Amino acid sequence: MDTKILIIGLGNTILSDDGAGIYVAREIRKRCGTTPHIAIVEASLGGIGLLDLMAGYQKVVIVDSIKTKDGSPGDIFRINVEDLGDPSYPTGPHFLDVRTAVELGSKFGYTMPETIDIYAVEISDNTTFSETLTPGVEKAIPELADLIIEDCGLKQPE
Repeated sequence: MDTKILIIGLGNTILSDDGAGIYVAREIRKRCGTTPHIAIVEASLGGIGLLDLMAGYQKVVIVDSIKTKDGSPGDIFRINVEDLGDPSYPTGPHFLDVRTAVELGSKFGYTMPETIDIYAVEISDNTTFSETLTPGVEKAIPELADLIIEDCGLKQPE
């Protein structure tokens, strides 16, 4: 049986680089399409909102943008849920981080993924209203799509 894989591209495509995760998801869909065991979705949500999307998949790949202290636009990171630190319980469900959402999902009886990988691309601008990525981020989109396609063992049509 094939592993059920979900690829979630996160972001907002009208806030310049914030849409990077969605653009990566679109690139993967364009190259590989979808099959009964692979779903590729775009989302502008986080925390507990991810639970319904992730439930029932064995592997989930989350693609998002990130701003780090020393990164350069276009740098690519691969992060495991465990790298996110201890779960936190803020005052509202919209502020839950991925790790906390996964822990709560398990406690609530959701069938949570065995594997959750997070890929992120370093961005420079997520505040300007623009549907255009900055050059460094735009250049990273195909490379990040390649990494995820390889990681998930997806096949591209010849």
